[in-house]
Amino acid sequence: MPDTFIYSEECVVRSIEKGQLRDLLIVNLDCNNLSMNLDMISSINTLNVNEKVNVIFSASKPEFGVDDFCAHGYVVTEKRKKIENEENFVTIISFFGPLLRISSKTSFLERYKLNIMDHIYFCIKKQSVVVLSK
Repeated sequence: MPDTFIYSEECVVRSIEKGQLRDLLIVNLDCNNLSMNLDMISSINTLNVNEKVNVIFSASKPEFGVDDFCAHGYVVTEKRKKIENEENFVTIISFFGPLLRISSKTSFLERYKLNIMDHIYFCIKKQSVVVLSK
């Protein structure tokens, strides 16, 4: 069965910060037209600052490797917020505890035809390194 990606884009891990709760990290990703903040449990984090990754949202469970991060959950809400004097949309997806916050100038839900309470898969896939032999 082919993957049914709703969204697939190369992003960069801009920073990894300590969260408010013990053993919780906040992974900040910059993508083309949006930014994402992901709650990440420190013991399962495999991401590094300045690393290029592929971010995927899918309606069905995508294939992934041992170094990739994948979760599934539900679209919880989307609100308009003023951030640094600019109006943005903030979309929140819950992975049964950890949250993903997506900040964009346009509605993420409208752009990708999603609704509140849609079930969704989310993956941060490490970019594979190709080694050329002589």
